[in-house]
Amino acid sequence: MTTTPQVTLTGVPPRASEGRLFNASGRARQLYASPLFAIGPSEPGPAIRRGFLLSVPIALTLVLELGFDTESAGAIATAALLNGFPGMDAPAKARAGWQATSAPLIGIAAALGILSSQTGPTAVLALGLLGVFAGYCFCVSLRLAIVGLTVTLAMLIAQGLFLPVSDALPALGYATLGALTQVAWSLLVRLATDRDADEPEEAWSGREAAATLRANLTLESQSARHAIRFGAALAAGVAAYRLLGMDEHGYWIPLTILFVMRPDRGETDHRLVLRAIGTVLGLILATAIAEAFGGDDLVVGAVLTASAALSFGLLTVQYALFTTAITTYVVVISTTLGEPAFETVDERATGTVLGILIAFIAWRLWPNPLGTVDLASQPNMGGARS
Repeated sequence: MTTTPQVTLTGVPPRASEGRLFNASGRARQLYASPLFAIGPSEPGPAIRRGFLLSVPIALTLVLELGFDTESAGAIATAALLNGFPGMDAPAKARAGWQATSAPLIGIAAALGILSSQTGPTAVLALGLLGVFAGYCFCVSLRLAIVGLTVTLAMLIAQGLFLPVSDALPALGYATLGALTQVAWSLLVRLATDRDADEPEEAWSGREAAATLRANLTLESQSARHAIRFGAALAAGVAAYRLLGMDEHGYWIPLTILFVMRPDRGETDHRLVLRAIGTVLGLILATAIAEAFGGDDLVVGAVLTASAALSFGLLTVQYALFTTAITTYVVVISTTLGEPAFETVDERATGTVLGILIAFIAWRLWPNPLGTVDLASQPNMGGARS
């Protein structure tokens, strides 16, 4: 397996691009995970500092939810976590723009996740279709794809909770509120410290984006094939945990698929290995923390904030460590809902293995033919004005 742990930055001065994978418009379209014992493409220092900056809204919402034992039970903080990913390495103004775009979509996806979870067929169909949309976004830009993946993740989580229909409206409110805390924080950061970081960008061109989307409506397009493959794999993941009766933690199957599948087969295979290693480490660490400090809200809040910050910071530094951090967050936040961490570790591990297997099989059943490319798409096209 080979990967390219480099991302070319176009038109961005070296100092302005420090710690960033792509400029404020999200122009770069490819993000490769580093080999297991390597670091990159982001420098660890700036990336982790950025991660802790993005974790501030999560910490504040956790104080509210854990300290006052609110009915939202971590939903607001988790939505703040999700909306930290769009535009995460951009200057604050551009980041706020991307987050403002994704915030209502996260809320809608959470509500639709609850509504669609009422039956197996609707759950499979809803997540599969949203997965097709998210996968197709890769033909425009990496950052747009991250928005699509984030929204899909919101639906995936909501489906996995198996909540009644009556919770759909509260989920819409909690998820939107949590996502908007990131927007507010980015605007505050911009006003206070980040004005000088603004970079001149080309404005978002809806015409160019639409033309790219239309041009890639063909199986000759790598992104179109990825969209179908990705959506089908997510649908298969939901069907698998429904049929196997893994209601409590079956969402780990599509969760794994979402994090590892990419338009490139070599990159997907590479992430499969790193995902397995990172999940094992995360399950061990999170289970130990949950068993030792599960009743201490202060410790739980600190762990959740740190794991969220490291999830942001390590995503572009070392994928296996990112997986460890995000696994820790998911397991620990689950303990706040009353789930026993130690007793469910085998179900989470099984879900991860099944997700890896489905992603592996999906690529073998329908690979990209040689010469498949994204059509009418410039390598650095797409984005929003900073």
